Amino acid sequence: MFENLIWGAPDWVVPVLIAAAILTALTVWNYASQQKMGTFRWLAAALKIAAIALIAVCLLQPMRSGTRPRPKANVLPILVDNSKSMQVKPKGANETRASVVAKQIASQNAWRSRLEQDFDVRGYSFDSRITALELSDPALENDGTVSSLSTSLQSLSERFSARPVAGVMLFSDGNLTDPPDANFDWSTLGFPVYPVLSSTDEAITDVRISDVSVSQTDFESAPVTIRVKVDANPAKQKLVIQLRDLDHGKLVQEQTLTTSTSQTDNEVTFRFRPDEPGLGFYRTCVFAEQDRQAFDVADDSKATAAIRTAEATLVNNQRMIAIDRKSGPYRILYVAGRPNWEFKFLRRSLATDAEIQLVGLLRIANKEPKFSFRDQGVRGSNSNSTNRLFDGVDSAEDELVQQYDEPVMIRLGVKESEELSDGFPQTREELFAYHAIILDDIESEYFTQDQLLLMRQFVSSRGGGMLMLGGQESFAGKAFADSPLSELAPVYAPRSGDVNVAGAYRMKLTREGMLEPWARLRENEAAESDRFAQMPPFTSVNAVGDIKPGALTLATAQDPTGDPLPAIIAQRFGKGRTAAIPIGDLWRWSMHRDPDSKRGDADDAAQAWRQMAHWLVGDVPRQVEARVEPNVDPNEPANIVVHVRDEAYLPIDNATIDLDITRIENETGDGDPDEVIQIQATPDDAAPGVYRAAFWTNETNGFRVHVSAKSADGHVVGEAETGWVAQPDAAEFRQLELNRPLLETIAKQSGGKVVDSHALDAFAAELPNLKVPVTETWVYPLWHNVWVLVAAIMCLCGEWGLRRWKGLS
Repeated sequence: MFENLIWGAPDWVVPVLIAAAILTALTVWNYASQQKMGTFRWLAAALKIAAIALIAVCLLQPMRSGTRPRPKANVLPILVDNSKSMQVKPKGANETRASVVAKQIASQNAWRSRLEQDFDVRGYSFDSRITALELSDPALENDGTVSSLSTSLQSLSERFSARPVAGVMLFSDGNLTDPPDANFDWSTLGFPVYPVLSSTDEAITDVRISDVSVSQTDFESAPVTIRVKVDANPAKQKLVIQLRDLDHGKLVQEQTLTTSTSQTDNEVTFRFRPDEPGLGFYRTCVFAEQDRQAFDVADDSKATAAIRTAEATLVNNQRMIAIDRKSGPYRILYVAGRPNWEFKFLRRSLATDAEIQLVGLLRIANKEPKFSFRDQGVRGSNSNSTNRLFDGVDSAEDELVQQYDEPVMIRLGVKESEELSDGFPQTREELFAYHAIILDDIESEYFTQDQLLLMRQFVSSRGGGMLMLGGQESFAGKAFADSPLSELAPVYAPRSGDVNVAGAYRMKLTREGMLEPWARLRENEAAESDRFAQMPPFTSVNAVGDIKPGALTLATAQDPTGDPLPAIIAQRFGKGRTAAIPIGDLWRWSMHRDPDSKRGDADDAAQAWRQMAHWLVGDVPRQVEARVEPNVDPNEPANIVVHVRDEAYLPIDNATIDLDITRIENETGDGDPDEVIQIQATPDDAAPGVYRAAFWTNETNGFRVHVSAKSADGHVVGEAETGWVAQPDAAEFRQLELNRPLLETIAKQSGGKVVDSHALDAFAAELPNLKVPVTETWVYPLWHNVWVLVAAIMCLCGEWGLRRWKGLS
């Protein structure tokens, strides 16, 4: 108070002090001689001195000054959450959060009237975006699917950047769906934020899915793994977790879980094999056993709002999942130096896999010297040039026979009569039509230098897979060491002097191999150990050099002395991957299959081949590929990215990309689920052959995208399919409890404070006295008050009364 005290007549200080001192001294001298009054004389003297002091102070004209907000000069926005999470009703409460806020901001409240006297009060609501709110009749639907709290506050900061803002009163649960960066400083808003919260914590009864993760592997029996994390309040509830196939309308799996206070224990895992490859949609849901019947209704009609349950909401009890298991056909080119058992069992294994087509190119006879002087005179007219295997072939088919200096090859599994008619592919277009290459027991000299370089491009640029199998001609010789095959192999060429040694080799997975699902056939290490113990020994393992940096040894083969040799080695090479299996008689595994095994007709060797084949082709790009990049922020659209390449797998920049988008189901009942939304993707300026399109929706649903790519001349380059799930409600209802820590952080960093919802009147009275941008100065004269004159008169009257009481005049 005294800091704001000023004097209107400072020039009178000295005269007034002198006069007051003289009058005080005379008063003391006078009463010191009045022995008749006894001790009351000093009380009378004090009263008279007090009157003198009051009069002296009045002569100096004391005044009190201060500042106050200039009326209507400062903006005071009232920001109200209009999202669905405000419809939550806490346990034991009779009203939802939205109803409580509606009463708090009603115009008849005294705190509103008090603030409107000093501030320019404006109303705003926010969900996906900020909108003006008429405070005279604040009607809120609370139907927003997201809570863009951070964006809305920053929008207010930009909107009123040129206006003085006294602060923002925030009515929200704090559960925002657009979290800023972890190091974001809320003081950059430029105004204080005053969140209005209840002083007591709410109790929420809720079961929800907190997170869903999906992983896909080449593990044949269960290639898809879905992990579902749940939260329950209160804890220690017995819950049912279901996984449903939305495409076929059936229950895939169901598990039960008793939750605990440890978040790491509240997780279930679904492992399964989808009925069909390609894009599929699933829904996982969690509920208490007593809500099973209600949730079955919800799954059919999705009318979750009408279901009677003890939970605060059922919206966060389910999640939709899109799983895209890439479908074939995949084509693998198998090249062998001689007919062998390996191709027979490999072909039989892949024959049951509808996704993979195996094309074989087998050499049945090696090339002979071009000039041979033995028995040429008795071998006919064709004997000078044709291979002996073709003696007797009609001359009309001369173009079909191999010459002396050409190996004799047979083709198996080709689609067209001309496919591989000239042997191993010699152009990018021909070789790049395959997804993987398997080389078995064939020397590097069989290929021309151009073909070897073409295989290198196939792996590094096209992204294909390559598997090198062992055999008499594999990994051997200086020609292999100096060829691009040695560069592609995950192992170095053997050192000079290293030779293949026959023996009984036992295969065993390494620690890295146990981490690769495609290399495993069992779910745990103990079962894998039993499987390898039952596997027959191998007698031939090629000598190879050291493992290359970055390559992984997934399995070893131990010789009778216990020394391990690399048996399965894999590495990344450019955009593709390569692997080597130096075992020369892997076919022995298939020969020793036990038909009476406890696993029934299971064929481990066949399953291993299929998993290895899927690993080879799994990540190989196609001419047209599409993917969807869902945005973490529900306010932002999903980005559809399309890659288009020609037959040589070079990017195409002038293609036309048509996208047909369909919903997988009709959630609201007011639209056609079969409606096709057609849009076009536009080229990406930063990357050749890349096209992008954006699609935004505020509904929870799954969306399937069919992509058709055409070249500039109208030729169809290819088609692709992808999809995604839009779930804005998942972020909105991720947390139901009040996010008090966040709101307290916003208030503290911005310079505001948390306001008790039951003390709004006190806050309205306090806010004008807080720091506001635009103020005005006021001055109040303390001396020009009746109480000053009354106090002086009362002091003089008191002094006169004491004198009269003691008989003095």
